[in-house]
Amino acid sequence: MTSSGEAGGLFIGRHQEMAELKDALDDAMAGHGRLVMLAGEPGIGKTGIAHELTAHASDLGAKDLWGWCYEREGAPPYWPWVQPIKASVADAPADQLGTEMGSTAADIAELIPEIRQELPDLETPPALDPEQTRFQLFNSITTFLKTVAQPQSLVVVLDDLHWSDTPPMLLLEFLAQEMAESNVLVIRTYRDVEVTRQHPLTESLARMSRNASFHRLGLDGLESGDVGEYVRESGGENASSKMIEAIHTHTEGYPLFISEVIWLCSRGGA
Repeated sequence: MTSSGEAGGLFIGRHQEMAELKDALDDAMAGHGRLVMLAGEPGIGKTGIAHELTAHASDLGAKDLWGWCYEREGAPPYWPWVQPIKASVADAPADQLGTEMGSTAADIAELIPEIRQELPDLETPPALDPEQTRFQLFNSITTFLKTVAQPQSLVVVLDDLHWSDTPPMLLLEFLAQEMAESNVLVIRTYRDVEVTRQHPLTESLARMSRNASFHRLGLDGLESGDVGEYVRESGGENASSKMIEAIHTHTEGYPLFISEVIWLCSRGGA
């Protein structure tokens, strides 16, 4: 089984985690939107399992959109959300886009100017105070995503939440409150080791955890048996059980580190 995620394209194990994610997807496709937070250390395979789920969702006819957080300063406002919405805009003909966005188009166009290129007759939204403007933007984006998900369910993956600033997380909280009766599944990944008590994500997670649509899924290293399968699938058919156990101990079952060890062994002729 392959994936376009981390660790050289291999996806091994994670049976329980995939079962939970597939349950969340089934709920979303049945009209009960879900928000899943994938947590774990760097190299544990968060992005890989998200890719595996979106491949499964695609097989079931769902649409997936991806965004990611930028580690350094300088990203446009709401950057993690801009990317998936821009991808959806780029995929839709102008008449379909106009139908999907409806009255929300003018508000979202303030964030994504490309929308006006497709829908040039949009009016400029009325001037509001900052809090009203933010509410209107959040409501419009939420409405748009729920509309896109009506003909085919929608999976939105937002990667590296630990690098996010506060506004994108406030939008996520807003969406979490409004997605219960939708066909939307949102998956956000983050490195839990980087989320301290002072991190803005900490309070955000606490607030979202009270929502019925919320689920946190922590990832640990692969078991020894899965590491053995990983090594064999990577070309190490003749690897001894002693070597596999050594790799498991050395990498703690982290897929990224396993792939690096295998690569180093292949370079050394092992």
